[in-house]
Amino acid sequence: MKKLDSTRKIISGSVIRIYKKGFGYSKITVVDNTDYYLAAMVDEDLFNAFHEREWSEAYIWVEDVASYEFRLQLIGRIISGPRIFFFSHTEEIARSNERKCLTATVHIPFKFFMFDPGDTEKGITSEEIVYHEGAVILLSDREATIQTKDDISRSRFLKGHIVINGQIVELVGMVDSLNESKGIYNVLFAGTHEKDRKVLLDFIFSTYRE
Repeated sequence: MKKLDSTRKIISGSVIRIYKKGFGYSKITVVDNTDYYLAAMVDEDLFNAFHEREWSEAYIWVEDVASYEFRLQLIGRIISGPRIFFFSHTEEIARSNERKCLTATVHIPFKFFMFDPGDTEKGITSEEIVYHEGAVILLSDREATIQTKDDISRSRFLKGHIVINGQIVELVGMVDSLNESKGIYNVLFAGTHEKDRKVLLDFIFSTYRE
């Protein structure tokens, strides 16, 4: 996508993340863009939560890193068939080099093992792996908060997986203790595959509600 200085330049098929206070975040897909309006398909929850003339915060990610942030005003809708909103255009768009990081409260079973980066270079056999059980209780595409009954306070890195909507997502990251007495730790992801990141983000946006 070329430099975005107007919503008129957003192409069909683009995904826009929008935020409405009191509702939370949702994802919409552009289906048409003319000089007079931007049309996007929305889900049922968002369709019922918005009213004409209301404004929402919006942003679109580009190049997997940067984002453009702007506002959208709802000016019409299709009430039968596909759920489609019509928004007025805006020329007031700001570019940011960092994406917003949204965190959702969850409870996802998490099986993992601890390792030292030096061990991975030497090779780890299945006999050396000790698995731990826990749960992810906070999740973003950059980090997670986990809770476990096992003592992992002396370890620095972990690797494991969670299952989201039937898809296995691998989590690898550096561990930082938040509350050892309650077995709560923060995990900062390292080198998350873009495919896994997309699964995480889609899940987080579909889960997050205020």
